[in-house]
Amino acid sequence: MQIKADQLEQHLSQSLAACYLVFGDEPLLQQEICDAIRQHAHQQDFLERDLFHVEGRFDWQQINAADQAISLFSSRKIIEIRMPSGKPGKEGSATLAQLVAEPNPDNLILISSGKIDSSGQKGKWFKALENAGVCIPIYPLEVPQMIRWVQKRAQSLNLSITDDASQLLVQRTEGNLLATAQELEKFTLQGPNKQITADDIASDVGGHARYSSFQLVDTALGGSPERSLTMLYGLREEGTDAMAMLWVLSREIRLLHKLINHEQGIEAGLRQERVWEKRKACLRHAAQQHNNQSLAKMLHQCQQIDQSIKGVGTANVWDLISQLTLCLTGTDIGLAS
Repeated sequence: MQIKADQLEQHLSQSLAACYLVFGDEPLLQQEICDAIRQHAHQQDFLERDLFHVEGRFDWQQINAADQAISLFSSRKIIEIRMPSGKPGKEGSATLAQLVAEPNPDNLILISSGKIDSSGQKGKWFKALENAGVCIPIYPLEVPQMIRWVQKRAQSLNLSITDDASQLLVQRTEGNLLATAQELEKFTLQGPNKQITADDIASDVGGHARYSSFQLVDTALGGSPERSLTMLYGLREEGTDAMAMLWVLSREIRLLHKLINHEQGIEAGLRQERVWEKRKACLRHAAQQHNNQSLAKMLHQCQQIDQSIKGVGTANVWDLISQLTLCLTGTDIGLAS
């Protein structure tokens, strides 16, 4: 069955399904939903976890082996599969369908995926998961939903925020949930029960930084390499988190891919993706500078940066981010394919 993200808490209070598929384009919401499922599963004695990242030529036999393996500690186990593309391919489709057709009662299947389009949701593997467990689609929040999310988030942090402040925060962060959450968390440093006003947002959100990651992305999309690097170095000096920077850059690369490949053209794509009017010009420029090959190279670079952040490899993370930023501006620096 399918449930909405805001129905998960009620669902978990009643039961725990054999498998979950969480899919969509909002990484923060996806992460928090998966965290909630894992936490509830832990309370049900699912104490071990096998984690798989489906990338490139992934060997799906690893998942079969993990599902059939007997735990050394006799505890129940979560098999977590992260599938950014949302497309498991022929072998993966068969593996996932079999996994839920012959479920191991000691294992919980948790799959997180990127957006799965309507044709993907008609696939046998998706239908098998939907019939055997719970599918949770995550959709981008509209402005009214975003404002309610901000207020609920503030309450969870023991803060309160006025309606005007919520609206201004959403405008300042352009609907980026990760950036919005980070800004709210900064206010917790001022003590509990802080009431956040529009004046607080106007002075504190972006007010102490010379640049923002969103300004950097728009500058890069607009084709200004020197200015982009200046802004990137400034952000690094101000303590910007590399993973947050990578998330913003990779999001724009995936957006460009959607725009370039939209069957009705870029203008239709801009409307469908609800791009803010003031951002359309830089995205139009970037769409003229890039093609599927250059976007694929940049996505490969994103994977390398992610691995470096996690301690895999010896490359300097910020050097790689600099190269990616230059490539986004349209500067050909010969990234490895």
